[in-house]
Amino acid sequence: MKTGLREKLKWLKKPDSQPGEPEAVKKDEVSRPGWFIPQGADALLATPLRQQLLKIIWQRTSVSAELFAELYRGPVARFAMLAQQFPASEYHHHAYPGGLLDHSLEVMAFAAKLRQSHLLPAGGAPEDQAREAEAWTAGVLYAALLHDAGKIVADIDVVTDADQAWHPWQGAPTHAYQLKYRKARDYHLHPVAGSLLVSRILPDTALNWLAQYPELLASFLYCISGHYERAGVLGDLVQEADRASVAQFMGASAGSVLNNPQPSLAKQVLMALRELVHTRYKLNNPHSGSDGWLTGDTLWLVSKTTADNIRAWLLQQGVTGVPDSNVRLFDEMQSLGLIVPTPEGKAIWSCEIEASSGWTPGRPLTLLRVSPERIWSDSDNRPAAFDGLVSPQLLTSAQQEEVAEQTVKANPETDVCSEGDPLSELALSLFSDGESVTGPESSLSPEPHAEEEVFISEVSAGLVEVDSALLPADDTAPPATIRSKPSAVPVSGLSFVNWLREGLQTRKVQINDRLARVHMVDGMLFMVSPEIFKLYVQSTTGSTGDEWKLVQKAFQKLRLHYRGMNNINIHACQVKGPRKTSRVEGYLLASPEEIFGEDVPEDNPYLSVMVKGSHPTA
Repeated sequence: MKTGLREKLKWLKKPDSQPGEPEAVKKDEVSRPGWFIPQGADALLATPLRQQLLKIIWQRTSVSAELFAELYRGPVARFAMLAQQFPASEYHHHAYPGGLLDHSLEVMAFAAKLRQSHLLPAGGAPEDQAREAEAWTAGVLYAALLHDAGKIVADIDVVTDADQAWHPWQGAPTHAYQLKYRKARDYHLHPVAGSLLVSRILPDTALNWLAQYPELLASFLYCISGHYERAGVLGDLVQEADRASVAQFMGASAGSVLNNPQPSLAKQVLMALRELVHTRYKLNNPHSGSDGWLTGDTLWLVSKTTADNIRAWLLQQGVTGVPDSNVRLFDEMQSLGLIVPTPEGKAIWSCEIEASSGWTPGRPLTLLRVSPERIWSDSDNRPAAFDGLVSPQLLTSAQQEEVAEQTVKANPETDVCSEGDPLSELALSLFSDGESVTGPESSLSPEPHAEEEVFISEVSAGLVEVDSALLPADDTAPPATIRSKPSAVPVSGLSFVNWLREGLQTRKVQINDRLARVHMVDGMLFMVSPEIFKLYVQSTTGSTGDEWKLVQKAFQKLRLHYRGMNNINIHACQVKGPRKTSRVEGYLLASPEEIFGEDVPEDNPYLSVMVKGSHPTA
């Protein structure tokens, strides 16, 4: 088959340059915070995770190394040059530098696995399926690679240090660059925008190959333009692979997603909304106790109640990959077009409610705006409109921040629940036969040592990040077997510190954010307790029990935290917001460089240590 495929491609015109060959990159002498230096394809693809994913994709395609380099690694290298250090999303999955490239390669790996279970073209004659098999494999993998490429076009603004806007159709950036997400972006645009970059990422030879098969080309074009409903099996495979990658990142079981395909998240959330409105919610009450109000053209739903109920309903149905907080769920609902944003592009509306009877809640409420057509297909079946007024307010920036803070407090910990061990199930479902994957998404913790002195010395020296035994010895060696997370909570303090360090580096653990469990205060690292330990337990095992207490004790034994007057372990910090002041408690680490290295973040200006007598600098 390999020889036959090579013969099929011999007549195709070769590209003028090598696939993914990097353009000249001008590097700044000193990198600045918030700025990224462009990298070549080889450097971008050199991480252990990306090397492992490329090996897995190669094994799944069953072509020679030479042909794999031409058909797949070349387009991947071109994509890497454009994706650079962009995240895959602002708040949701793979929201860290380089997340877009990691996610795209993961989707390719999952899609390659799923492709093996299908004879394509579906319903075709056996001789056609045999003749077109490799081309359909390529179509699936190309569509998987391109599925989020449009985010570079539609979601992110990029400015170089030459004070010039950069656009991906210009080719790889050649100057240091800074990126920011557009505030009022169109969430329906990026699936369509990906088609703009096809000729930048795929060589003419690949497109000429796909064009030999009209059905394949049509499915491919529909898929990269976001019309999955018209893309047939190819669209289904890419969507399933996408959901599996997201589920893995969110801590759920990617294996269960692959083995039991579910509807898209948009359909799942919409099902939850309809179920809540039709069977549980009270609408249009002329007094307190209403969950929402239906006006002439809008269904207004209480934001916090709706978010909590949607998440609970999805988890009860066994849905994996559920966004782990209200802010992420709102962002996802907005990106899916399920809620109408404010003029400022926010998900949450602040509204005054007044019934004709004279009842009013006495204060503005935070609401989600939903088109009634989403809930009721027939207008005749809708409830009567609310006898009163729902009046949206125009808010200042400070008021918008306060509304957001009040709304997203509901669920600080991760709510994703899955049965069994996510990484071990993943190894069985996708990376079987010795395949493995490691990277920012994996929680890799060495086994606990016997002596606490070893803990302290290794943490201080920064020697405990990734166990080298988990990585291949060289490019010719077979992929290593991953050490999966144990079913029980790893209750060593070292495991917790490793998780914290890795989480902060990959932005899976937030810092100095409204909902963060980690902050910088007065030059020290402050960990909110017990929430940070609960988050560790839940993110590593899915458990919501009392195991966090054992982890907390194990951490204290490391003696990395500052002990104040009278040997107290827990310190109080004041949180002073624009309109109110609150108090949080937790541990202080007087030497944050043991976690961050040389790149210690700035202090959170809203936090301060309350009891100066317990401060190490007092």
